Amino acid sequence: MDLALSDEQEALRESARGFLGRAWSTSRVRGARTPDGAGHDPGLWREMAALGWLGLAFPGAVGGGGGDLLDLAVVFEEAGRALVPTTLHSTVEAALLIDRAADDDQRAVLLPPVLSGDRIVSVALQEAGMRSSPAAIATTASRDAAGDGVVVDGTKLFVPNAGVADALVVVARGPDGVVLVVVPTDSAGVVRTPLQTFAGDAQHMVAFDRVRLPAHRVLAGGWPAVAHVRRDATALQCVEMAGGARAVLDMTVQFVTDRHQFGRPLGSFQAVQHQVADLSMRIDAAWLAAWQAVWRCAGGADAEGAEREVAIAKTAASDAYVDATLTAHQLHGGIGFAVDHDLHLWSDRARWAAATHGTSDEHLCSLGQLSQPRRVS
Repeated sequence: MDLALSDEQEALRESARGFLGRAWSTSRVRGARTPDGAGHDPGLWREMAALGWLGLAFPGAVGGGGGDLLDLAVVFEEAGRALVPTTLHSTVEAALLIDRAADDDQRAVLLPPVLSGDRIVSVALQEAGMRSSPAAIATTASRDAAGDGVVVDGTKLFVPNAGVADALVVVARGPDGVVLVVVPTDSAGVVRTPLQTFAGDAQHMVAFDRVRLPAHRVLAGGWPAVAHVRRDATALQCVEMAGGARAVLDMTVQFVTDRHQFGRPLGSFQAVQHQVADLSMRIDAAWLAAWQAVWRCAGGADAEGAEREVAIAKTAASDAYVDATLTAHQLHGGIGFAVDHDLHLWSDRARWAAATHGTSDEHLCSLGQLSQPRRVS
């Protein structure tokens, strides 16, 4: 893997970090987390769309920037550092799924308004049982009585940002297997109920009660498209998590440098140095694994290799990010445990991210299965 960014990617990184440093702050993060904010900041959203971030990895023919997954990862790392609302991740994942599963006519209609920021979309996948497999899909997409449309029935759980989404890409069971249906959230029969989560993020239960839609809302791709895009989205999330963990480390190093105890900086004590050094090494390892995963996914030729790298990266990133926040709270002392301290914003995001797109245990199981010797017939 070549870790060096191109000149264009370096410029993109500097631009993203500079923009978020000027335009985004922890006070706005808190504002987006209020019930009215619903985890979304419309002003930031418009600015990110104007910068072309939503369309970075999509072809120019549908309004994208013509880049690839590596370009997108540059932005996601900076978004993780700055705690950009999760609507960025959920909308990009839904757009990648539409791009992968739709035909040319559907892509030409559905993608441009999403990539321009005019429409927010999300993916509705999880159901009771929380297993991510075709067998776990109970929501149905059946043909309507007239035969010229589709009827969606079922309930999805933990749909990210459904409260502000204009449409959902719903993973459902059709007559011939898993299908994807683009459902506008203002359709008759769609009911969105906010869920209270431990991380304070914007998750909803979405019920579909005989939601009738025209047939062109059904995308051609089925479960293979879902699996492919979830793999790519997980790799992007790992980079985002590495960026967040790095921000926590930077914040902690600054604190133990500025804070004095017994007449000397807190960071001059060996016990503190050991903890910071250990944290730095773990975050470096997670960052390397995350970029390796994105690089492998962007290559596209070795699906099994990419799946293995993503499992390694998600395990490393989840553990490193959560542990970074725990260590940071300890090194900040009493002030770090006050809920008004900004550090809690990163702690909540770390726990949300660790539970999203598969936990460490789930990815370790996946890694074990991928490592099993194959029988040669």
